[in-house]
Amino acid sequence: MHSSETMSTSVPIEDPVWKSPVDLSNCDREPVQFPGAIMPHGVLLVLSSNDFRILGASANTADWFGCSAESLFHADLSQIVSAKNKQRWEEILALLTEPRPPRFLGNIRTLSQDQRFDVFAHRSGDVLILEFEAIPAKSSEIWPTERFAEIKESIASLHSAETWQEAINVAVNELKRMSGFDSVVATRFLDDGSFQAVAEACDNDFPTYLDKRFPRSDIPEPGRRQMLMMRVQYAPDLTYSPVPIIMAGHTPKPMTLDLGFSMLRSISSMCNRYYNNMGVQSRLVFSLVEHDKLWGFFNCKNAAPKPVTYCDRLAFHSFAEMAALVLMEKEKAEQQWVALNSKRNIAKITDELASTNELPTLLRRLPEQMLTVLEISGSALCLDNLIICSGKTPSESSIRTLMQWLEGQDEFFSTDRLPTLFEPFAGHGDCATGLIAARLIENGQYLLAFRPEWVEEVQWAGNPQKPVEFNVENSEYRLTPRGSFEVWKEDVRGKARPWLTHETEALADLQRAIILSQHAVRNQELKSQLELSNKELEDFAYIVSHDLQEPLRSIRNFSQFLLDNASERLEAQERRWLDTIMNMGARMSQQIDVLLHYSRASQLQLDLHKVNINELLRSVIEDLSTLIALSQAKIEIQANLPSILCDPIRTAALFENLITNAIKYNDSAVKRVEIGCLEGNPYTFFVRDNGIGIQQRHQQAIFTIFRRLHGREEYGGGTGAGLTIVRRHVERQRGRIWLESTIGVGTTFYFTLGA
Repeated sequence: MHSSETMSTSVPIEDPVWKSPVDLSNCDREPVQFPGAIMPHGVLLVLSSNDFRILGASANTADWFGCSAESLFHADLSQIVSAKNKQRWEEILALLTEPRPPRFLGNIRTLSQDQRFDVFAHRSGDVLILEFEAIPAKSSEIWPTERFAEIKESIASLHSAETWQEAINVAVNELKRMSGFDSVVATRFLDDGSFQAVAEACDNDFPTYLDKRFPRSDIPEPGRRQMLMMRVQYAPDLTYSPVPIIMAGHTPKPMTLDLGFSMLRSISSMCNRYYNNMGVQSRLVFSLVEHDKLWGFFNCKNAAPKPVTYCDRLAFHSFAEMAALVLMEKEKAEQQWVALNSKRNIAKITDELASTNELPTLLRRLPEQMLTVLEISGSALCLDNLIICSGKTPSESSIRTLMQWLEGQDEFFSTDRLPTLFEPFAGHGDCATGLIAARLIENGQYLLAFRPEWVEEVQWAGNPQKPVEFNVENSEYRLTPRGSFEVWKEDVRGKARPWLTHETEALADLQRAIILSQHAVRNQELKSQLELSNKELEDFAYIVSHDLQEPLRSIRNFSQFLLDNASERLEAQERRWLDTIMNMGARMSQQIDVLLHYSRASQLQLDLHKVNINELLRSVIEDLSTLIALSQAKIEIQANLPSILCDPIRTAALFENLITNAIKYNDSAVKRVEIGCLEGNPYTFFVRDNGIGIQQRHQQAIFTIFRRLHGREEYGGGTGAGLTIVRRHVERQRGRIWLESTIGVGTTFYFTLGA
């Protein structure tokens, strides 16, 4: 199971890896892609990338080609294959400009021997690698067409499996049946780097590893990278003796030759011993990859040497890749179903929170509800001084201590090892090893979900703490059978069952729903307080304005009495003072009347009717007929204005005020007022004039009560409250009002009525 991958380090030829003692401390740095040797079931040639001359060869060329490696140095391929194959191959070799997995060149017979080979080529640095893998004399009698038809049926069986586990069981049985290996194991990588046998098909006399876990060190990092580079790894006989590569003079040393993409590359001695200790003499491994990351692998093992042709390996690999797609999709579908079910349950709770005014009551029930929709042992809701618990939880005092610590954590915090992070909870492993804490609208408000310690019994294939022993006889470390890979059980403690993604997402959704509901309740409370405050203010304005009129009338009456009865005794200045008192009193009385009007506009209940706006405007224009006649204004009203639900008195008042202003603040020779409506929901009405316009900086100020932009007597005078009352009429009907204006061109007031 050991295999390793690309490293930049070169190894001196005097100390070849395939002869050196095993250094287990360097497993993650083992440069096994530089072995300087191959497996003996084929021949490897090193070619110049310029003229395709032979620069090196494996030492077994005499066995397969009938000539020594040295006799081939600097020769071309015509020494080995026909001129036709030489020409075809050189055309293909010229295209190999980047290091990639080997390209299949076909199967041929060499010139000197009656032996067929599958031939592969790839680039390695500045040289080309040509590999001849001998086709076994007794190769499979199944035609490729039959094999792939068989694979199609097997994939159909995978699709029909109901669950991911059933599908992977089918996969290993089908792969064993097709390949004829003694054992086929499907292995899955886990988050901690270890891997576990999740499905197995094996002969009765072959050791079983189903459900056993293997430590991360059994496949070091170089091996994992190699599994990504070469998705198929094959060794027909693990008892082989490595065949060294011999290089011509003044050429790269064998130990600097990167064989990471080689089909015949000699296997790591550690990997070899590992399998030998298992009682395995032949292996065929197919990597299962998802998004360029190892998902798992199929491991085919045989107790005796077992040759497998490239054609069969290609077919089995196709099956493995298609099976992986089916397995991964089934696994995702199962996970998505679980996640969807969990989110549906949470959604029911969030819908209740969003559609009711009984938030305090719902929140009190929430901890108990969470126990029914999530896989947790306890839950708590902390609202200021109130803590509501359900299920198995720490004490209230412990939860308050936890809340103080949580103030320094993220707003959404999760862990499966709380006692490790927060020492005061070291004694709460039975109820609070796992925690999700969702902070609510204010500090000190939390939704907590607890999980107890999850004591997991792991069945290792041998003691993972003692994978090696020191051999006194030859003074070297070696991989041992670890008790013949018998089950070694270990209780893993100190952590809770990990939180799955859909669980954290569901609780995050619940957190957002609670916060939104809390905001809605708070806004409703503020709205109620504001409405009460406005009501009190309006009542106050009405009372004050009503009560002020009486003393004001007395002041004006007595002033008038003095002017009428004591005028001859008053100096001219004193009479002017009395005139001023009378004028100021009249203005104040007028402003008090405006306040009364504004207060009533706010207090009166809406009287909503379906109103024809054209008919309403005819009445308004009739009321304003005198003003229109005196000003000679041209009033244009859009035909077929809509009928809408509104308060006719308020709506007439706002149209009257806007039309009056349009005429009043207009110094054009011909005053024009246009009234119309824009399509939309709701309708947008407008009153447009060709008057004096309003500067941009004043366009909000004009809605402020008693705010005038001109002198008190200019443009017919007035109190400066008309537009304030207009806006009040609009807002009371749940509408809004705004304007567009250009100085010297005119102003358009727009408003909607949403009642």
